[in-house]
Amino acid sequence: MRLAHRVAYETINGFIPEGMQIDHLCRVRQCVNPSHLEVVTSKVNTLRGKGLASINAKKTHCPQGHSYSGDNLFLDNRGSRNCRECHRIKSRLRYKSLADTTTVP
Repeated sequence: MRLAHRVAYETINGFIPEGMQIDHLCRVRQCVNPSHLEVVTSKVNTLRGKGLASINAKKTHCPQGHSYSGDNLFLDNRGSRNCRECHRIKSRLRYKSLADTTTVP
């Protein structure tokens, strides 16, 4: 048993390389028109979509308006992008709140 869009693509264009996926350029998953299909990597296919991964990847600034680029960008252990300036602000606030609670009158 094989998926119809893969059969349609291979009939017209030939073999689909191992590890590659078919992207529906028309965004209609049931479409089998070979001119609407393109072989891409999983990452490209995901980022072209409308899911959370593609939405977040397209963001260029954090919610506070700082740029996700250059020295202001860092990746956490999971590979998520983070804003260094927002991290600094949160750290200062956390330090200040700890200092306020530990002060003896």
